[in-house]
Amino acid sequence: MKISRALCLSVFAMVATSFLPAPLCADSWMLPTTTTYTSCRGHARITVVPRDLENQLSYFEDKVDKVDPAGQAKGGTRFARARLERLTNKRWQVVWERQISNDVAPVSAIVRDDGEYAVTFDNWHGVGYGPNAVAIYGGDGRLVRALSLADLVPKDYIEALPHSVSSIHWRGQPRFSPDGEKALIPVVIPSEIFAGEPATIEIAVALADGKVSPTNAASWDAALVSARKVLAEQIAAEAAAKTAFLTPLLGPEVNAERQWHDYLREAVGRLKGDDVATSTTVLRLPGAKDYAMSEKWVREALIDPYADYVALASLSAPNLVSVLERIASKTPRGSLFKATVFIALSDQYWPGVTAAMQRTGAKLVQLDPTKPIPQRSERIARRYGS
Repeated sequence: MKISRALCLSVFAMVATSFLPAPLCADSWMLPTTTTYTSCRGHARITVVPRDLENQLSYFEDKVDKVDPAGQAKGGTRFARARLERLTNKRWQVVWERQISNDVAPVSAIVRDDGEYAVTFDNWHGVGYGPNAVAIYGGDGRLVRALSLADLVPKDYIEALPHSVSSIHWRGQPRFSPDGEKALIPVVIPSEIFAGEPATIEIAVALADGKVSPTNAASWDAALVSARKVLAEQIAAEAAAKTAFLTPLLGPEVNAERQWHDYLREAVGRLKGDDVATSTTVLRLPGAKDYAMSEKWVREALIDPYADYVALASLSAPNLVSVLERIASKTPRGSLFKATVFIALSDQYWPGVTAAMQRTGAKLVQLDPTKPIPQRSERIARRYGS
């Protein structure tokens, strides 16, 4: 049966914008709730009822402990289900109601205006993961086909897509084709820079059998080329990061705040391990616009009664010595006895700092930017294995 060209997508319930959350971010997931997706002309609707969860924390803990079903609420529904209805003579009539393939709930769904097909997308707290990134249900509610992301795009394409803690951000809003025979899914084209809404290319999934095909072969080939380029750059960047992680650490090559912050964090991590929580403060150049504020930060970092570990650096080593001398002279004797202060200074400036800070009682640790700091074996094992 041919379907009207007016067939269209149902509204996404997860997000207000056209695309999934920005890449490489932490994810925030509210507990899923019963959600209804209505066809654009309003002649059909599908209501998704999620599996009942105790709360987010119990779900995450059970996932870590490999408890199945994770986070299940006592006495609650133990599976996700859906109900499809059609509008007949101004009354909603149930066409089918049954369990669906998602563990907890899909992220979104679309339903065809005649109610003969409904398609769900992704899994709660796992966009892009699982065997049912796309699941097609027929007129009787039976699963026509479930497709993983690997059924839709090549493996290297998936690796090149933007990832966050729990999800792969691979698509925009799906819709039905004008003839109603296919689900059209805008797939994100991997790119070096994601600014605003990412570029996409549509792929088509036949509703009758789940067969996947690009809507424009030439554009799809270009998207594959872009994905391979991005993946190659990611691999090169990861290799460079690994080399830097394993190589003995020296001071930054560029005298800039961000680089000094990175140096301080990594230096303390190499000396004390990742379990030490350390604030990092960088004193700006005396002529800088916001120099006075940075000097205030140094003072506050040192006198903070709750700071057990402090790490300091400066864009001007001589000025850091002068600032520490002034701060120390106004600090009550012995008041910093609980603090361990890491200070990035070469041997040339270290005697002046130790002499000035002696009265404070702080434990001083020199981070000489000219002397390499080897990586800790346990950090290597934690990140890359033995």
